[in-house]
Amino acid sequence: MTTVVRVRKWGNGLAIRLPRQFALERGLVVGSAVDIGQIRIANSGTRRRGRYKLNEMLRNYTKLPANLDFAPTGRELN
Repeated sequence: MTTVVRVRKWGNGLAIRLPRQFALERGLVVGSAVDIGQIRIANSGTRRRGRYKLNEMLRNYTKLPANLDFAPTGRELN
């Protein structure tokens, strides 16, 4: 079975998070040395989130909740 993980930004560097089951099967613990020379890039393209349109987001919207209050509650008017 192939395990695919995503590269994420971590501070100024990049990181991958290993799934718990993956780490357990390989005996990995905090501080384990891992040879990354055999890593294959599964998909080098970035995932783009689709653009949302207001009418699509409100498609299942029916009416305002009865207890919704838009009155200022803090210092919004200052």
